[in-house]
Amino acid sequence: MDLFVRRGLSLVSIVGLFYVLGLLIAQLFPILMPFLAAIVIAYLFNPLVELLTRWIHIPRWLAIALVFLTITITAVVVLWFLVPLVWEQVLYARANIPNAIQWLNFTLRPWIQHTFHIETSRINLNVVTAWMTNYLQTHYSFDDTQQMLTRIAQSGMSIISVLSLIVLVPIVTFYLLLDWKAMLERLHRLIPRRIEPRTVQILHECDQVLGSFVKGQLLVMILLGIVYAVGLQLIGISVGLIIGIVAGLLSIIPYMGFAVGIFSAAIACLFQYGFAWQNLALVGIVFMVGQVIEGYILQPFLLGDRIGLSPVAVIFAVLAGAQLGGVIGMLIALPVAALLVVLMRHLHEFYETTEFYSASYPITLADSFTEPSTVRYDLPTETNDVSNLNSDQQSPQNTTVNLSTTTASSQTDEPATSQSTASPRKD
Repeated sequence: MDLFVRRGLSLVSIVGLFYVLGLLIAQLFPILMPFLAAIVIAYLFNPLVELLTRWIHIPRWLAIALVFLTITITAVVVLWFLVPLVWEQVLYARANIPNAIQWLNFTLRPWIQHTFHIETSRINLNVVTAWMTNYLQTHYSFDDTQQMLTRIAQSGMSIISVLSLIVLVPIVTFYLLLDWKAMLERLHRLIPRRIEPRTVQILHECDQVLGSFVKGQLLVMILLGIVYAVGLQLIGISVGLIIGIVAGLLSIIPYMGFAVGIFSAAIACLFQYGFAWQNLALVGIVFMVGQVIEGYILQPFLLGDRIGLSPVAVIFAVLAGAQLGGVIGMLIALPVAALLVVLMRHLHEFYETTEFYSASYPITLADSFTEPSTVRYDLPTETNDVSNLNSDQQSPQNTTVNLSTTTASSQTDEPATSQSTASPRKD
């Protein structure tokens, strides 16, 4: 079979295999979600487990149990103190919804009409309440007994699936952490020996970049949320704790936490104090201080230049992630970009070693895919062209004379050669 046909069939087979795998993953994606979450959690917790097994010299299963226990106790303590405060502010925000609507009707609306000469309609609380009631009755009506039982069953199944995920993810994470080294060794043995050194080097760099970025970003997210929440509480914003926590959590997406936080804090400040420019200035100062702390303290010390992307490239990566994967795409945009930077750096190093890049003579793109021994670069010069032209214009007689002259000279050289060889005998 022709080489071209064999390569074409191999390419079609590989593309078909990846297509079938993509369809299979798409069908099994709901089932794969807890396992993917467990893999991510195991990857993040594995350094802690390794640290405990090295320093304390305890079995690996005990180190995993200590890590799980520590994280559970920390989460319970944080939620024990945080949930009452957040719930209190949620109740405050709900109780002040009528006051907010009244402020919109009698403060903001007249100001917009007087400043921009734009006519706006009033917001009627009774109309909003009637619309919400009608929407709930239309989409969530319980007049029919069968429909009510169906919705209860669906809700029960959703609750069971969520609870099963909550139980399944820690179990899968535990077993993944327990077999983490053996799993990595098995994957290592699958790498072809010819590309094993370069592959291990690339994977090691990806692990360093991704691990450092994720851990650093989590710390930045927590510390920035604390800065925003404390700052807004100090300047007297009643729902400052909620806004600060949300802004800190959203800071995992670049520029998203700052934008959502300052906008929400400004709206809350307008509802609480009206058009008081001093309070609005204080809100701006809180978020500017947060940005300064993030840009000059948290990012350099916790993250550094882990990604190697410019701000424009970061914005493009986030927007591309949002277009391709929505909110999840925005969350994983920067880690994926960090891995792509590592791969592109190694691809650039390989490109610099190719003959297409390092050749000092003119070379075409088609020549770069051929063997170097089969490619000849006989570049014609002006002198060679003139000599070839003169030789083509010679007559056949001149050619005969030249050949006879050459023959005669060769015959005359033979006696001289024999004399020179015979002279030592005379001596």
